[in-house]
Amino acid sequence: MESQKEARILQQPVARPPGASRSQTPNAKERQEGGPVPAAAALGAEADDDSADGLWELPVEPAKRRPECSRCSRPQKVCLCPFLPAHPLHISTHLYIIQHPAEVQLKTSISSQYVIRMQPTNRCLSTLECAAVALSILEKNNYIQETLLRPLQALCSFQLQHGAQIRLSKEHLLKNGLYPKPMPKNKRKLRKMQLLKNSVKI
Repeated sequence: MESQKEARILQQPVARPPGASRSQTPNAKERQEGGPVPAAAALGAEADDDSADGLWELPVEPAKRRPECSRCSRPQKVCLCPFLPAHPLHISTHLYIIQHPAEVQLKTSISSQYVIRMQPTNRCLSTLECAAVALSILEKNNYIQETLLRPLQALCSFQLQHGAQIRLSKEHLLKNGLYPKPMPKNKRKLRKMQLLKNSVKI
């Protein structure tokens, strides 16, 4: 009889103080995870949610775009229009651009004026420079090269004025021991770097 009486006492629910909610009673999952979440932490999380919801109601100012040139669509401070030809160039040559992963090298003594980009070798030119050189040779008119490269020179000048740096070619850096990266472990890439260092045409 006494054991049955004790069993009834253990099965009776524990009395909660007035005002206490059922959620404050720890369940099995809370006990497994180390106990119930403190009431202060729960109130703090609710307060954070309320404050975050209020941010969506604040007025948002529209972003102000820099004035752009209506012709070249670049910001007016770095507009390239003054460096473009006043009239289209009259040429009889049709130019087709076919890019190769190795980026075709011309037999010329001209150094690239695209100084804000690192070239593989001193003889490598940008696509625009190759087109300008090729057209000036085919049309027998050096004015074409000067005209086409003027916007590129202006672009590099603008970039250098706003923090860009002159980038020397990989060939120059390797020859003078200035290449900042470790030599590649891949044999093919390592062979290519060695050819650049020895001025061998790739």
